[in-house]
Amino acid sequence: MSGSSRAAGSMVRMLLASAAAVAGCTEVVTEYHRRPGFYKLASENDLESQFVAPDGTRVVFVEDGPLPSEQAATDARSAAREEAARRERARLRLEAWKDGRPIPPEAMEPEPAKAFQAREVADDGSVTYRAILPEHVIGNVMTCLRQQEYEALWSQVVCESSRRQWEAAGGSYEDFVAWCVKNRSELMMTLNRMSFGYYGGSDVVVDRLPDASVRVRFSPQLASQFKFREVLVVMDRQGMGLAGIR
Repeated sequence: MSGSSRAAGSMVRMLLASAAAVAGCTEVVTEYHRRPGFYKLASENDLESQFVAPDGTRVVFVEDGPLPSEQAATDARSAAREEAARRERARLRLEAWKDGRPIPPEAMEPEPAKAFQAREVADDGSVTYRAILPEHVIGNVMTCLRQQEYEALWSQVVCESSRRQWEAAGGSYEDFVAWCVKNRSELMMTLNRMSFGYYGGSDVVVDRLPDASVRVRFSPQLASQFKFREVLVVMDRQGMGLAGIR
């Protein structure tokens, strides 16, 4: 292992007992090293995620995240806070019960956290779209076009300011649907390629603008291959929304 690789972050040594310890096997020493994720993008060759050093040490790289010991410490602190909060809620409930008072809201157990869903279908068949990241917006537009859910695209995915601008220019909802239908194939090609390259490579560029909006665009080398080359995402009262595609 090169000196630069060893210098990329702190190192943690962990002793992991072999699953065959009962057979008398020796313990395996594992070293965890932090390695920035951009190393893979900058390297012309595939980088190994782990290897075995000549002395038998297993070296594992952790990219853009906490080392196992750091994550364990974070989890322990979080668990301690949650346990303290649980005990406090129990104490408040007991005091309220002894005093004959209603249980206060702060003493109630919280509802389990609900996993984020960009697209949620209710029992009655209605569809709700949400976005808290630019990639959610791109994915939602793709889904709406694929499912031909143009009303949801207009009312839930397109941001409020863009809807007002469209209507101020004389456009109607029916005009919007007609535009989507006419350009559906080209839009899907653009969005699919953007979602594919959003997290890596140089073909898709993500610009975070001073007004907190995000522009996702193709690099000059790729832009000429597409009719639509840029997506603008903004934050409004409903969350992240589509401001425009051009």
